[in-house]
Amino acid sequence: MKIFISIFLILAIFSVHAQDLNGVELVDKYKNDGLTTSVYFRDPILALAKTYPDFDSKTNEQKHELLTDYLHHNDLYIFQTAKKNVVVKSYVLKGDPKKVRTKYYFTVDVLRADGSIEKKIDKVNVSGSFFENMAFFQSKETKRMVGKGVQIWGYYVMVEPFSGVKNDMDYLIQMDRNNSIPENYLAKEEKPVAPLFDYQECAIQSVKKREFKITVYQYDSLGNVVHEYPRIEKDDQLYLSSISKDLTGVTTFPFFSADDKKELDGDIVQVSSTLENINYYLKDIKLTMRPGTQEVDKIEAKLIIHSFSAQGESSFDELYLAEFEKTGSCTLPKTIKFFPADNVGYTRPRIVMEIKYEFN
Repeated sequence: MKIFISIFLILAIFSVHAQDLNGVELVDKYKNDGLTTSVYFRDPILALAKTYPDFDSKTNEQKHELLTDYLHHNDLYIFQTAKKNVVVKSYVLKGDPKKVRTKYYFTVDVLRADGSIEKKIDKVNVSGSFFENMAFFQSKETKRMVGKGVQIWGYYVMVEPFSGVKNDMDYLIQMDRNNSIPENYLAKEEKPVAPLFDYQECAIQSVKKREFKITVYQYDSLGNVVHEYPRIEKDDQLYLSSISKDLTGVTTFPFFSADDKKELDGDIVQVSSTLENINYYLKDIKLTMRPGTQEVDKIEAKLIIHSFSAQGESSFDELYLAEFEKTGSCTLPKTIKFFPADNVGYTRPRIVMEIKYEFN
């Protein structure tokens, strides 16, 4: 009951403050090592309410989708440094539309005094969708939600404290001032990966969105299903998901490179990939082609499952099976299954992902 009361208060506060803020707001100002840093915040909820006057009447799912899309395409915080009232640099924390299916989707544009981009920092330890400086969290009642997991629009989310963002940004600013930003922190220009198989090119041209029904299965000692745990996920960035280092993205649409080595044996194609993301999750890759066509019937491989602990990273193998179907004008992955390594007959999948496609 307290959660629903909190949500009601949030919505009430939102309606009061929606017209009070426009653009960016100064939320902090401090001095450090001879520089004055002014911090500006662009409230995504206020921006969405201005763009969509009916925003408050949209479904919870629509609100989350609009917020996610906005955060991936706009700046959130601007840290502007100055010395004796003269701007030195600005550090713009903004979403990156190329970073999909990851919570660390922000980058930082480092701007010179004239506003031109000096560099782009790709490795940024900031995440989240709801932030302390939003108008949502400016009342006595809602300030208590900062730094906690709360239910908003039907989902449990973390309200990110400004202090965490400030610490991470200050860390980057100090490294920049000392010319000590590691090379691997900086964004690099990436060339598009040319596809190896017809299904890749067809899907990139035709698919607008995907929906995954992901079900985790548990079995008893006789191999009977005792528990099923289904969930639904959506994706509207097929290419970016497939070339990311994301398990679902890579396995639901394996995107092989035209530079990969392939060996033909009748209707069987063995692929040795040159791509880091493929090699991170798949090995011993074998594609079965439909006789007399260029269409893929299935992909079999060993799936590499990575785990992390205080002792470091370790991995173990499972079996991977992607089954293709004719969907629209393309033959595409329709069902993805993960099996224990000893289940060579593919009889007891640990995870099944069923994919629905929406076309352009």
